[in-house]
Amino acid sequence: MGLAWIESEGGPVIVVEESLRRLWGGYTNSDYDNACEVDGYTGLVPFGEPSAPCPALAINDIPAPTTYMDEFHAIVQWIAAPSDSRLVEVVRGGIDFVNEWEDGPVVQVNGRLAVFDAALPGTDARADELLLVDVEPAVYRLRTADIESDTGTCARVHKLDRVIE
Repeated sequence: MGLAWIESEGGPVIVVEESLRRLWGGYTNSDYDNACEVDGYTGLVPFGEPSAPCPALAINDIPAPTTYMDEFHAIVQWIAAPSDSRLVEVVRGGIDFVNEWEDGPVVQVNGRLAVFDAALPGTDARADELLLVDVEPAVYRLRTADIESDTGTCARVHKLDRVIE
């Protein structure tokens, strides 16, 4: 079975716990603007009730087709490839050989994650605009790297590495 892909309309992709998705306001409040202000590849953005904000993970930089590869616990963005199968092949063949990962934020995951266009209010994301990702509850550090082949295929990989406490 192939991977499901989502796209943004030009801004960041947001990752929130599925149980909190309804609190993401997207373009209807400052949530989208805050996600757009993330510097670097990834960052945390507070959202929800001002008295008890929740952290959302903003995946910034490029509006690219995005999927989740469970075998690597990784959100993968399609930078350049002739097909999704070629992109997946390059990721599978190259992920163990990445020399340098850029460390991103540390996040506590308590359950299923929802990945979607940050501009959308969480309640508006349709099934074809949303990735639902089952991740074991734990603390993770997000690490980012580009994986490229000599044929011009390139993926940006955002890997969730479990933090051992």
